[in-house]
Amino acid sequence: MTDWKDDLKAFFAERKSGETAGDADAEIRAEVRKFYASRVKPAFKELRKELGRYGREVTIDVGDDHASLDVRFRGRLELNYRIVVRGTRPHPESHYQVPSGGGLRSEGAFKTGARPAEITDLSKDDIVENFLREYRSCMAAVKP
Repeated sequence: MTDWKDDLKAFFAERKSGETAGDADAEIRAEVRKFYASRVKPAFKELRKELGRYGREVTIDVGDDHASLDVRFRGRLELNYRIVVRGTRPHPESHYQVPSGGGLRSEGAFKTGARPAEITDLSKDDIVENFLREYRSCMAAVKP
């Protein structure tokens, strides 16, 4: 017969490790919120301002756990660009319309190599550069 005191001790040890994991999850969520607020939102605001100089209508939506930027020209969606964070790894996602009316979606990466980018690796400028690469690529694909 197992000692019930050992069982009880193991039970509370498991609960405590679950609380620690919960604390870690809360810390990650706080890092992600900070990433969106301190790097993504300022990058999107700068892009909105500059693209507006070229007649583009830009809508941004940045929250604690999401970010998207829509670029429209003459009412047509040129690009929907989103940044999705899984754990602490950010991924850009793009959607754009083609002249036939259909759309194309893609998911990319901020950095290439053996180690994927983490939110701590990216600056506001990295986000702007990635957006511009995606924007140029989609504009080349839908030449008028």
